Amino acid sequence: MTFDAPSESNKACVGVAPSEAEAPSTLDGRVRSCAVVLGGDTPEVQLLHRVVMAPLTLQRTGEEAVQTALGVEYYQQRATPGGRITTKATNITPTGRGSWGSPGIFASEKVEAWRHVTKAVRDKGGKMFLQLWHTGRIGPPLNQPGGILPVSSSSKLETIHAGKKIVTREERMEPVPLRALETSEIPGIVADYRAAAENSIAAGFYGVELHAANGYLLEQFLHDGINDRTDRYGGSVESRARFLFEAVEAIFESLGSSKVDIRLSPFGSSFGDKDSDPIATYTHVLERLNDYDLAYAHLIEPRGYHVRNPMAPEKGSARQFRETYKGDSAADTVAIGRHFISNPDLMWRFQLNKPLNDFNADSFYLGDARVYTDYPFLE
Repeated sequence: MTFDAPSESNKACVGVAPSEAEAPSTLDGRVRSCAVVLGGDTPEVQLLHRVVMAPLTLQRTGEEAVQTALGVEYYQQRATPGGRITTKATNITPTGRGSWGSPGIFASEKVEAWRHVTKAVRDKGGKMFLQLWHTGRIGPPLNQPGGILPVSSSSKLETIHAGKKIVTREERMEPVPLRALETSEIPGIVADYRAAAENSIAAGFYGVELHAANGYLLEQFLHDGINDRTDRYGGSVESRARFLFEAVEAIFESLGSSKVDIRLSPFGSSFGDKDSDPIATYTHVLERLNDYDLAYAHLIEPRGYHVRNPMAPEKGSARQFRETYKGDSAADTVAIGRHFISNPDLMWRFQLNKPLNDFNADSFYLGDARVYTDYPFLE
Protein backbone atom coordinates (compact mmCIF):
# COMPACT_ATOMS: atom_id res chain seq x y z
CA MET A 1 0.00 0.00 0.00
CA THR A 2 1.21 3.52 -0.76
CA PHE A 3 0.24 6.71 0.96
CA ASP A 4 0.41 9.20 -1.90
CA ALA A 5 -2.77 8.29 -3.80
CA PRO A 6 -5.98 6.34 -3.44
CA SER A 7 -5.91 2.84 -4.93
CA GLU A 8 -7.20 2.38 -8.48
CA SER A 9 -10.00 0.11 -7.25
CA ASN A 10 -11.23 2.84 -4.94
CA LYS A 11 -11.05 5.85 -7.27
CA ALA A 12 -14.58 5.36 -8.57
CA CYS A 13 -16.02 5.56 -5.08
CA VAL A 14 -18.21 8.66 -5.28
CA GLY A 15 -20.60 9.75 -2.55
CA VAL A 16 -24.06 9.83 -4.15
CA ALA A 17 -27.11 11.03 -2.24
CA PRO A 18 -30.35 9.17 -3.02
CA SER A 19 -33.56 11.09 -3.44
CA GLU A 20 -35.45 11.96 -0.29
CA ALA A 21 -38.19 9.56 -1.39
CA GLU A 22 -35.87 6.60 -0.86
CA ALA A 23 -36.25 5.12 2.60
CA PRO A 24 -32.99 4.85 4.59
CA SER A 25 -33.58 1.17 5.41
CA THR A 26 -30.54 -0.37 3.77
CA LEU A 27 -27.11 0.56 2.43
CA ASP A 28 -27.64 -1.33 -0.83
CA GLY A 29 -27.81 0.11 -4.34
CA ARG A 30 -25.79 3.20 -5.09
CA VAL A 31 -23.97 3.17 -1.77
CA ARG A 32 -22.70 -0.33 -2.46
CA SER A 33 -21.18 0.95 -5.71
CA CYS A 34 -18.98 3.08 -3.45
CA ALA A 35 -17.06 0.18 -1.91
CA VAL A 36 -13.56 0.73 -0.53
CA VAL A 37 -11.16 -2.19 -0.18
CA LEU A 38 -8.64 -1.70 2.60
CA GLY A 39 -5.05 -2.75 2.08
CA GLY A 40 -3.17 -5.69 3.49
CA ASP A 41 -2.98 -9.40 2.91
CA THR A 42 -6.06 -11.58 2.59
CA PRO A 43 -8.75 -11.68 3.73
CA GLU A 44 -9.46 -8.17 2.53
CA VAL A 45 -11.69 -5.81 4.51
CA GLN A 46 -14.25 -4.17 2.24
CA LEU A 47 -16.18 -1.09 3.30
CA LEU A 48 -19.44 -0.09 1.64
CA HIS A 49 -19.13 3.66 2.11
CA ARG A 50 -16.35 6.20 2.41
CA VAL A 51 -17.36 7.88 5.65
CA VAL A 52 -15.71 6.19 8.63
CA MET A 53 -16.05 6.90 12.33
CA ALA A 54 -12.90 8.36 13.87
CA PRO A 55 -11.65 7.33 17.33
CA LEU A 56 -13.26 9.50 20.01
CA THR A 57 -12.12 9.55 23.63
CA LEU A 58 -15.26 10.03 25.72
CA GLN A 59 -14.33 8.52 29.11
CA ARG A 60 -17.36 6.37 29.83
CA THR A 61 -15.70 3.32 31.46
CA GLY A 62 -14.92 4.66 34.93
CA GLU A 63 -12.15 3.52 37.25
CA GLU A 64 -12.15 -0.10 36.06
CA ALA A 65 -11.62 0.76 32.37
CA VAL A 66 -14.17 -1.90 31.37
CA GLN A 67 -16.76 -1.38 28.64
CA THR A 68 -20.38 -1.39 29.84
CA ALA A 69 -23.83 -1.76 28.30
CA LEU A 70 -23.66 1.98 27.62
CA GLY A 71 -20.70 1.40 25.31
CA VAL A 72 -22.51 -1.42 23.55
CA GLU A 73 -25.47 0.86 22.87
CA TYR A 74 -23.29 3.78 21.74
CA TYR A 75 -21.36 1.82 19.13
CA GLN A 76 -24.37 -0.19 17.99
CA GLN A 77 -26.26 3.06 17.30
CA ARG A 78 -23.48 4.22 14.97
CA ALA A 79 -22.79 0.95 13.16
CA THR A 80 -23.81 0.58 9.51
CA PRO A 81 -23.50 -2.30 7.03
CA GLY A 82 -19.99 -2.14 5.64
CA GLY A 83 -19.09 0.89 7.76
CA ARG A 84 -15.84 1.17 9.66
CA ILE A 85 -15.64 2.25 13.31
CA THR A 86 -12.39 2.84 15.16
CA THR A 87 -12.78 2.65 18.92
CA LYS A 88 -11.91 5.34 21.36
CA ALA A 89 -8.23 5.25 22.37
CA THR A 90 -7.76 2.09 24.44
CA ASN A 91 -5.01 1.52 26.97
CA ILE A 92 -2.57 -1.31 26.23
CA THR A 93 -1.27 -1.40 29.80
CA PRO A 94 -2.41 -0.07 33.20
CA THR A 95 0.78 2.01 33.37
CA GLY A 96 0.00 3.86 30.13
CA ARG A 97 -3.34 5.33 31.11
CA GLY A 98 -3.69 9.03 30.43
CA SER A 99 -7.29 9.90 31.15
CA TRP A 100 -9.57 8.50 33.82
CA GLY A 101 -12.55 6.71 32.29
CA SER A 102 -10.73 5.45 29.20
CA PRO A 103 -11.07 1.72 28.43
CA GLY A 104 -8.39 -0.96 28.44
CA ILE A 105 -7.59 -4.15 26.52
CA PHE A 106 -4.91 -5.56 28.83
CA ALA A 107 -6.92 -7.98 31.01
CA SER A 108 -9.42 -10.79 30.48
CA GLU A 109 -12.42 -8.93 31.90
CA LYS A 110 -11.74 -6.03 29.54
CA VAL A 111 -11.48 -8.36 26.55
CA GLU A 112 -14.76 -10.03 27.50
CA ALA A 113 -16.51 -6.67 27.85
CA TRP A 114 -15.33 -5.58 24.41
CA ARG A 115 -16.79 -8.81 22.92
CA HIS A 116 -20.28 -7.51 23.63
CA VAL A 117 -19.46 -4.32 21.72
CA THR A 118 -17.94 -6.04 18.70
CA LYS A 119 -20.84 -8.49 18.47
CA ALA A 120 -23.35 -5.64 18.46
CA VAL A 121 -21.46 -3.90 15.65
CA ARG A 122 -20.94 -7.10 13.63
CA ASP A 123 -24.63 -7.93 13.96
CA LYS A 124 -25.33 -4.70 12.04
CA GLY A 125 -22.68 -5.51 9.43
CA GLY A 126 -20.07 -3.07 10.74
CA LYS A 127 -16.27 -3.43 10.78
CA MET A 128 -14.57 -2.40 14.00
CA PHE A 129 -10.88 -1.72 14.71
CA LEU A 130 -9.46 -1.05 18.18
CA GLN A 131 -7.04 1.84 18.69
CA LEU A 132 -3.96 0.85 20.71
CA TRP A 133 -2.94 3.63 23.09
CA HIS A 134 -0.09 4.38 25.47
CA THR A 135 -0.18 7.98 26.64
CA GLY A 136 3.38 8.23 27.92
CA ARG A 137 3.98 11.50 29.75
CA ILE A 138 0.29 12.48 29.53
CA GLY A 139 -0.76 10.35 32.49
CA PRO A 140 -0.99 11.73 36.04
CA PRO A 141 -0.05 9.39 38.92
CA LEU A 142 -3.72 9.33 39.97
CA ASN A 143 -4.40 7.41 36.76
CA GLN A 144 -1.47 5.02 37.23
CA PRO A 145 -1.31 1.90 39.43
CA GLY A 146 0.39 2.69 42.71
CA GLY A 147 0.61 6.38 41.80
CA ILE A 148 3.77 5.89 39.74
CA LEU A 149 5.19 8.66 37.57
CA PRO A 150 4.33 8.75 33.87
CA VAL A 151 7.09 7.88 31.39
CA SER A 152 8.32 9.30 28.10
CA SER A 153 11.33 9.59 25.84
CA SER A 154 12.58 12.39 28.07
CA SER A 155 12.01 13.73 31.56
CA LYS A 156 11.39 17.24 30.20
CA LEU A 157 8.19 18.73 31.59
CA GLU A 158 8.52 22.28 30.33
CA THR A 159 7.58 21.34 26.77
CA ILE A 160 4.07 20.22 27.79
CA HIS A 161 1.55 22.85 26.73
CA ALA A 162 0.64 25.03 29.69
CA GLY A 163 -2.98 24.81 30.79
CA LYS A 164 -3.58 21.40 29.20
CA LYS A 165 -5.31 19.46 31.97
CA ILE A 166 -5.89 15.71 32.22
CA VAL A 167 -9.01 14.04 33.63
CA THR A 168 -8.46 12.04 36.84
CA ARG A 169 -10.93 10.44 39.25
CA GLU A 170 -10.71 13.56 41.43
CA GLU A 171 -10.33 16.54 39.11
CA ARG A 172 -8.61 17.81 36.01
CA MET A 173 -4.89 18.10 36.69
CA GLU A 174 -1.91 19.78 35.10
CA PRO A 175 0.79 17.40 33.83
CA VAL A 176 3.20 16.34 36.56
CA PRO A 177 6.92 15.51 36.68
CA LEU A 178 7.80 12.43 34.68
CA ARG A 179 10.74 10.17 34.00
CA ALA A 180 12.52 9.00 30.88
CA LEU A 181 12.17 5.33 30.04
CA GLU A 182 15.28 3.24 30.49
CA THR A 183 16.44 1.60 27.28
CA SER A 184 15.85 -1.78 28.88
CA GLU A 185 12.17 -0.94 29.53
CA ILE A 186 11.20 -0.29 25.92
CA PRO A 187 11.04 -3.95 24.78
CA GLY A 188 8.48 -4.55 27.52
CA ILE A 189 6.19 -1.85 26.12
CA VAL A 190 6.67 -3.22 22.61
CA ALA A 191 5.49 -6.57 23.99
CA ASP A 192 2.49 -4.78 25.52
CA TYR A 193 1.51 -3.52 22.05
CA ARG A 194 1.69 -7.04 20.67
CA ALA A 195 -0.33 -8.53 23.54
CA ALA A 196 -2.96 -5.81 23.20
CA ALA A 197 -3.25 -6.51 19.46
CA GLU A 198 -3.75 -10.21 20.17
CA ASN A 199 -6.36 -9.39 22.81
CA SER A 200 -8.16 -7.17 20.30
CA ILE A 201 -8.60 -10.02 17.84
CA ALA A 202 -9.73 -12.27 20.69
CA ALA A 203 -12.33 -9.61 21.55
CA GLY A 204 -13.80 -9.79 18.05
CA PHE A 205 -12.22 -6.79 16.34
CA TYR A 206 -11.32 -6.92 12.65
CA GLY A 207 -7.99 -5.33 13.45
CA VAL A 208 -6.11 -2.61 15.32
CA GLU A 209 -5.00 0.97 14.80
CA LEU A 210 -1.59 1.83 16.24
CA HIS A 211 -1.92 5.27 17.84
CA ALA A 212 1.29 7.13 16.96
CA ALA A 213 -0.17 10.64 16.99
CA ASN A 214 -1.54 13.48 19.12
CA GLY A 215 1.33 13.86 21.56
CA TYR A 216 1.24 10.34 23.03
CA LEU A 217 4.10 7.93 23.69
CA LEU A 218 5.18 6.86 20.19
CA GLU A 219 5.05 10.47 18.98
CA GLN A 220 7.00 11.56 22.07
CA PHE A 221 9.84 9.40 20.76
CA LEU A 222 9.40 10.44 17.12
CA HIS A 223 9.48 14.22 17.62
CA ASP A 224 12.79 15.89 18.41
CA GLY A 225 11.09 18.64 20.39
CA ILE A 226 10.79 16.12 23.21
CA ASN A 227 13.19 13.29 22.43
CA ASP A 228 16.66 14.26 23.64
CA ARG A 229 17.90 10.70 24.16
CA THR A 230 21.46 9.62 23.42
CA ASP A 231 20.78 5.89 23.14
CA ARG A 232 19.55 3.91 20.10
CA TYR A 233 16.11 5.55 20.41
CA GLY A 234 17.30 9.15 20.08
CA GLY A 235 19.21 11.43 17.73
CA SER A 236 18.58 10.77 14.04
CA VAL A 237 15.08 10.38 12.64
CA GLU A 238 15.86 6.71 12.02
CA SER A 239 16.61 6.25 15.71
CA ARG A 240 13.65 8.31 16.93
CA ALA A 241 11.34 6.21 14.74
CA ARG A 242 12.82 2.94 16.00
CA PHE A 243 10.27 2.48 18.81
CA LEU A 244 7.35 3.00 16.41
CA PHE A 245 8.63 0.41 13.94
CA GLU A 246 9.47 -2.06 16.68
CA ALA A 247 5.82 -1.80 17.74
CA VAL A 248 4.66 -2.31 14.14
CA GLU A 249 6.91 -5.36 13.73
CA ALA A 250 5.74 -6.84 17.03
CA ILE A 251 2.09 -6.52 16.03
CA PHE A 252 2.86 -8.07 12.64
CA GLU A 253 4.25 -11.13 14.41
CA SER A 254 0.70 -11.93 15.53
CA LEU A 255 -1.63 -10.19 13.07
CA GLY A 256 -1.81 -10.18 9.30
CA SER A 257 -1.20 -6.85 7.61
CA SER A 258 -4.87 -6.44 6.65
CA LYS A 259 -5.58 -6.21 10.38
CA VAL A 260 -3.13 -3.37 11.13
CA ASP A 261 -3.28 0.35 10.48
CA ILE A 262 -1.66 3.43 11.97
CA ARG A 263 -2.66 6.94 13.04
CA LEU A 264 -0.22 9.84 12.53
CA SER A 265 -0.43 13.60 13.02
CA PRO A 266 2.44 14.97 10.90
CA PHE A 267 1.92 18.63 11.74
CA GLY A 268 0.40 18.24 15.18
CA SER A 269 1.69 19.79 18.38
CA SER A 270 -0.66 18.26 20.95
CA PHE A 271 0.48 18.85 24.52
CA GLY A 272 3.41 20.83 23.13
CA ASP A 273 4.77 17.81 21.24
CA LYS A 274 6.52 19.40 18.25
CA ASP A 275 9.08 18.36 15.67
CA SER A 276 11.59 20.77 14.16
CA ASP A 277 11.33 19.29 10.65
CA PRO A 278 8.05 17.40 10.21
CA ILE A 279 8.54 17.10 6.45
CA ALA A 280 11.77 15.15 6.87
CA THR A 281 10.49 13.16 9.84
CA TYR A 282 7.26 12.02 8.23
CA THR A 283 8.81 11.49 4.81
CA HIS A 284 11.04 8.93 6.50
CA VAL A 285 8.15 7.35 8.41
CA LEU A 286 5.81 7.15 5.41
CA GLU A 287 8.50 5.83 3.09
CA ARG A 288 9.27 3.06 5.56
CA LEU A 289 5.58 2.32 6.07
CA ASN A 290 5.32 1.75 2.33
CA ASP A 291 7.31 -1.44 2.97
CA TYR A 292 4.36 -2.77 4.98
CA ASP A 293 1.09 -3.74 3.36
CA LEU A 294 -1.00 -2.00 6.02
CA ALA A 295 -4.77 -1.95 5.95
CA TYR A 296 -5.04 1.78 6.41
CA ALA A 297 -3.22 5.01 7.18
CA HIS A 298 -5.14 7.53 9.27
CA LEU A 299 -3.58 10.98 8.90
CA ILE A 300 -4.88 14.05 10.68
CA GLU A 301 -5.05 16.94 8.22
CA PRO A 302 -4.30 20.18 10.07
CA ARG A 303 -5.73 23.58 9.40
CA GLY A 304 -3.24 25.85 7.70
CA TYR A 305 -1.33 23.04 6.01
CA HIS A 306 -2.07 20.53 3.30
CA VAL A 307 -1.13 16.90 3.64
CA ARG A 308 -1.04 15.48 0.13
CA ASN A 309 -3.23 12.44 -0.46
CA PRO A 310 -3.61 10.86 2.94
CA MET A 311 -5.71 7.74 2.90
CA ALA A 312 -8.10 8.82 5.64
CA PRO A 313 -7.79 12.47 6.59
CA GLU A 314 -9.67 13.86 9.54
CA LYS A 315 -10.39 17.57 9.60
CA GLY A 316 -12.87 20.24 10.50
CA SER A 317 -16.44 20.28 9.23
CA ALA A 318 -18.27 17.03 8.65
CA ARG A 319 -19.81 18.52 5.53
CA GLN A 320 -16.48 19.42 3.92
CA PHE A 321 -15.94 15.90 2.67
CA ARG A 322 -18.91 16.15 0.27
CA GLU A 323 -17.09 18.70 -1.90
CA THR A 324 -13.46 18.01 -1.08
CA TYR A 325 -13.43 14.22 -1.27
CA LYS A 326 -15.64 13.15 -4.16
CA GLY A 327 -14.84 11.81 -7.58
CA ASP A 328 -11.14 11.09 -8.03
CA SER A 329 -10.57 12.08 -4.47
CA ALA A 330 -7.48 12.80 -2.44
CA ALA A 331 -8.40 10.02 -0.05
CA ASP A 332 -10.09 6.64 -0.05
CA THR A 333 -12.10 7.42 3.07
CA VAL A 334 -12.86 10.36 5.31
CA ALA A 335 -12.81 9.97 9.10
CA ILE A 336 -15.35 12.11 10.96
CA GLY A 337 -15.35 12.56 14.71
CA ARG A 338 -17.52 14.92 16.73
CA HIS A 339 -20.49 14.85 14.39
CA PHE A 340 -20.58 11.08 14.75
CA ILE A 341 -21.19 11.64 18.47
CA SER A 342 -24.17 13.93 17.90
CA ASN A 343 -25.51 12.06 14.85
CA PRO A 344 -25.75 8.32 15.41
CA ASP A 345 -27.37 8.11 11.97
CA LEU A 346 -24.77 10.35 10.31
CA MET A 347 -24.51 8.21 7.17
CA TRP A 348 -28.23 8.56 6.47
CA ARG A 349 -28.16 12.29 7.09
CA PHE A 350 -25.45 12.61 4.46
CA GLN A 351 -27.23 10.32 2.04
CA LEU A 352 -30.53 12.17 2.42
CA ASN A 353 -28.88 15.61 2.70
CA LYS A 354 -30.54 16.24 6.04
CA PRO A 355 -29.39 18.76 8.70
CA LEU A 356 -26.98 17.55 11.35
CA ASN A 357 -27.49 17.66 15.10
CA ASP A 358 -25.01 20.06 16.70
CA PHE A 359 -22.60 18.47 19.14
CA ASN A 360 -22.16 19.71 22.69
CA ALA A 361 -18.45 19.68 23.50
CA ASP A 362 -19.14 20.37 27.17
CA SER A 363 -20.83 16.97 27.39
CA PHE A 364 -18.06 14.85 25.92
CA TYR A 365 -16.62 13.80 29.28
CA LEU A 366 -19.69 13.62 31.53
CA GLY A 367 -19.22 9.90 32.08
CA ASP A 368 -22.85 8.82 31.62
CA ALA A 369 -25.57 8.49 28.97
CA ARG A 370 -26.35 12.21 28.79
CA VAL A 371 -25.65 13.63 25.33
CA TYR A 372 -23.96 10.32 24.46
CA THR A 373 -26.60 7.74 23.54
CA ASP A 374 -29.61 10.08 23.64
CA TYR A 375 -28.99 12.22 20.52
CA PRO A 376 -32.06 12.14 18.24
CA PHE A 377 -32.29 10.02 15.09
CA LEU A 378 -34.05 11.09 11.91
CA GLU A 379 -37.81 10.70 12.11
